[in-house]
Amino acid sequence: MRQGRVVPAVLLSVVCFFGFEALAGQTAPAPQVSVTVDPRVELMSIIFRLAGNPEYSQGRVPGYIQDIDRHFAGFKDDPVVKLAARLRATQGVSYDAVMGMAVHIADARELKEAVPFEPRPASLDRRWTPASAREFLALARKFVAASDFGGFFNAHQHIYTQSAERLQQLLAKEAHLEWYDDFYGENQNLVFHVVLGMSNGGGSYGVHLDRADGRSNIYSILGVWRVDAQGDPEFEPGMISTIIHEFNHSYTNPLVDRFAEELKPAAEKLFNVVSEEMKRQAYGNWKTLLYESLDRACALRYTLAYQGQAAMTRAAEYEEGRSFTWVGGLAGLLGQYDARPRAYPDLVAFFPRIITYFNDYAKNLEALTAEVKEKRARRLQQWQEKGPKIVSVVPPDGATDVDPNLKTIVITFDRPMRDKSWALMLLGDMDHFPGKGGELAYDKDCRVLTIPVKTLKPDWEYTFGLNSEGTAGFVSREGIPLYPVVVRFKTRK
Repeated sequence: MRQGRVVPAVLLSVVCFFGFEALAGQTAPAPQVSVTVDPRVELMSIIFRLAGNPEYSQGRVPGYIQDIDRHFAGFKDDPVVKLAARLRATQGVSYDAVMGMAVHIADARELKEAVPFEPRPASLDRRWTPASAREFLALARKFVAASDFGGFFNAHQHIYTQSAERLQQLLAKEAHLEWYDDFYGENQNLVFHVVLGMSNGGGSYGVHLDRADGRSNIYSILGVWRVDAQGDPEFEPGMISTIIHEFNHSYTNPLVDRFAEELKPAAEKLFNVVSEEMKRQAYGNWKTLLYESLDRACALRYTLAYQGQAAMTRAAEYEEGRSFTWVGGLAGLLGQYDARPRAYPDLVAFFPRIITYFNDYAKNLEALTAEVKEKRARRLQQWQEKGPKIVSVVPPDGATDVDPNLKTIVITFDRPMRDKSWALMLLGDMDHFPGKGGELAYDKDCRVLTIPVKTLKPDWEYTFGLNSEGTAGFVSREGIPLYPVVVRFKTRK
């Protein structure tokens, strides 16, 4: 490709998703995986919640979060909590670094190193130094004993068991973990674990532990962000994509690390263009952008394999909406790797093609980005024009004198909607979300939705969304999603 010239074939690979064909006849056996609630994960989540980490302060299971806050109320100034806050400020220990530490300890009582921290294991996040990790674990051991963390964990076995069983049933019905061996190549050295982050809210993480025996434990740690009318965790099929994404990181991140120097020049150009959008999603540098890009492109191949072209196209459009404008084209390129019979033994052999793709994209970044953004704007306009509309909301958006004793929110649509389908979006802090007080229900014509709400606070602002660009729970009977809507109101004193 010549400098500054847009080659039509590259444009096609970016915005038209050529070469996407669903796979058939996959026979690789699915890995055996059980869903658990891991005390190590809960311990780390609680410590960093007490330290004020925003990503660990998003719990959505009301009763469980109240129990955490009540049980550990006297430990907000504990030495390990203060150290956790300092590690975030000085070393950036946050997000997946926290969950990475969880899987690098042997248990949640003695907190011994699962593998020696010196020499540093490749799987231990570099935001931890061996010295800071050991200092942290020494204080955490004292916290575990003083706070009776073990007693707290044992007292919540019922909700842990119920939640794990619910997700296990969903995995058995909806997940296709056999895809990993089929796509990446068989690897007997990987042991899969699905873990629920009960207090993590919308935060989910993919981390792994390189064991002394040469095998690796790979973890998809799924946050819990939905509850039923009783306040207990519930799971829906759309969550499978998050599990797939988090497992992908254990495959794709090492590939990015291996080829980082060849990828860096193009990735830095991409990051400079979308740095603000990436930072809002907690992706703070060019390498993290690459981790997410390759992961998401591979996840699109999973979507294509099991949900078909239309679902894959919608998922690619969602990635565009999050400023990953090159991911759809990268997934298209991976179609050449994914073709049958396979011409490449693994992604390592194919990776020079991926490097070339990023280099070509970066050379033509301005033209390619403009075209993708124009396409997205047209799509959003068409969606807004053709999709269902909200006729009224009670209380209305912008109301400032709402009765705090309000029992229901009522939404009327301009056409029949699909029954038992909705997506109420948390926008910001859980305290400003009107909690569900019962089951949502449409009227007989499926045009009026009634949402029971819990008692509201007086003189308090509430906000919630209906759908998002990537979450289409509200859908008309003819299959058109509601364009995302935000509702805000304030209760009177």
